[in-house]
Amino acid sequence: MRLSTRGGRFVVPVGLVLGLLTACGSGSGGEGGAPAPQGSGRSTTAAAKGYNPPLKFQDQPAHDIAGGVDEGNWSVELRETTAYAVSDEEVRAVSVLDGEELWSVRPRGQLAEDTDYGTDAIAGPHFVAIDGRIALLAAFSVTEPGSGTTPDRPLIELTAVAADSGKRLWTATVERPEGHEEGEPYLAGADATTAVLTFGGETDAVSVGISLATRETTWTEQGFDARFVDTGVVVGRGGADSALGGGATVEGRKTADGSKAWTYRDRLNKTELSPVGGGLFTAVVDAPFESETRIADLLAISTGKPPAGLRTGRALGEPDDLSCWWAEGSAVVCETEKDFDERVVALDPENWGELWFISSDDKTRLMPDVSTVFRSAVYGETENGSVVLDARTGKDRASGDGDAPFAVDEYAGLFGTSLGTIESRRAVS
Repeated sequence: MRLSTRGGRFVVPVGLVLGLLTACGSGSGGEGGAPAPQGSGRSTTAAAKGYNPPLKFQDQPAHDIAGGVDEGNWSVELRETTAYAVSDEEVRAVSVLDGEELWSVRPRGQLAEDTDYGTDAIAGPHFVAIDGRIALLAAFSVTEPGSGTTPDRPLIELTAVAADSGKRLWTATVERPEGHEEGEPYLAGADATTAVLTFGGETDAVSVGISLATRETTWTEQGFDARFVDTGVVVGRGGADSALGGGATVEGRKTADGSKAWTYRDRLNKTELSPVGGGLFTAVVDAPFESETRIADLLAISTGKPPAGLRTGRALGEPDDLSCWWAEGSAVVCETEKDFDERVVALDPENWGELWFISSDDKTRLMPDVSTVFRSAVYGETENGSVVLDARTGKDRASGDGDAPFAVDEYAGLFGTSLGTIESRRAVS
């Protein structure tokens, strides 16, 4: 199954094909309950016609947003007429209408040397409400230069930037966890009170909660690899402090104090966790001690359990691979795979009944590879080119010869290119 983006975010690795960033988002509203930024002051919705949802996008002109040679990794999110992009070294806002850079912010401190050579995943962008303004959070690895016999001091610079203007609302330096003096931080997400950062990898992870009020570390959890935040819970992989297999868990922790809220499964090897939107996420796990060693579930972030009324085995066919998108209350659209049999299936979030499906062995329809979902539209590709389906009925609404966008709103779509860049194309119908 082809991995797809969710929540309008995408990452661009240097010199490689475009890859996936798993990050939190539903395509509606900001992180942690913050509403979406309303333009940037120079890029306004008044200059553009919106479509709900758009079915076609212009081929030219296309406007570069981020990525390319020497640009490093970028995570991008589309909100109204602005694309917000974050990298290890910079956060920027770009108009999707004309490609104009609206603002750019870099760390005040001296950037630390990139010991991972630009290979780390980039999280975010993450939006929160601060003093009545919508702010974008960014975390940078910086170095406080030493003097005399005093060595350099590695730190994290956490910055809140006003989404509409690029003005710094505040900047704070935070101590790195002991034993994690190198490497880029992963900003898993934030709610109204706390930002959660992760350091390290699968075998040496540590996550910390940072108060947005005091800008100080309020909790530290060794062995927890935080991935995303929603509804006051941070979801991640536990047991990430041992090289031994079979010791991992999928768990949720309270963002306020880091205490455990729930555990989905334990005694795991590999785990793949992805936010869906609507307070849901997917978990695909390698469970060596279970009869079915590859397990995939659709779960509620608040409980770590399937949403009430969902019988995964009946609705999704007990898949061993699963990707889902939230169609803003009209449907939950999923790609499933079981023993190499693939389906695209839509579920009704009111009762979790099946609305429609297309399978890979269907003789009458080609099954699309889903790239994103916006409102009531499902965007994807078949061997014939791009296609847009109705999320409730599964019927074709539009088709074209080109690629499908990985993120969409009323005004534009974002597309990856073979050159490793992200570009915007305006909606035309």
